Order: sequence, then C-alpha cells, then structure tokens
Amino acid sequence: MPDPSPEEPKKPAEKAAPKTPRRTALPVITQNRMFVLLILIVTGAFAFSLVGLALLAILAREPPTEMQKRFGEVCVYIAMVTIGALVGLLGGRAAAPDRLEIGDR
Repeated sequence: MPDPSPEEPKKPAEKAAPKTPRRTALPVITQNRMFVLLILIVTGAFAFSLVGLALLAILAREPPTEMQKRFGEVCVYIAMVTIGALVGLLGGRAAAPDRLEIGDR
C-alpha cells in the first residue's frame, strides 16, 4: 500500500506592509568662528615654520651658526606639532558633529 503524503496546511496570504521612507540621522556641523580662528592660527604657525626652514635652506652659510641650528630645530618642532594638531582638530570635528537631525534618505 502506498504511503499517502499528508497535505500541508495552507497559510493565509500575508499582506505586504506599505513601504515607508527610511528616516536616518544626518550629522550637522555648524560654523563656529572660534574653531575657524583656531584652525587659522595653527595653519599660520605651520606656514611660518615652513617659510623659516625654506629661508634657512636658501640663505644659511656653511657651517651654520648656533642660532641657525636652534631656529631650524624650533621650526621642525613647530611643523611636526602643528601637523598633528590640524589632523586632530579636523578629524575630531568630522567625527563628532554638533547634533544629529532626522532626515528622509
């Protein structure tokens, strides 16, 4: 005798939920004059140190004096510190927005 296969119960048809637009949080960064001033000061210090190093390279005589050596060391130090400061300031600003707004995207 053949084994009759049981019939599977029929499921009621599921209605598709209406698609609603996704609402996501969008970062908002407002302009802050103090932050812009800080960026300009740090960028100015970096530019000054590069100009100082360029002038030393062009105008310094061999052998350099003690003052020229020290000025070169200070310019290199300022350049290294300001590059790190710019990366930190701009990266931190981008990573931490002022607020989040809900938008339709």
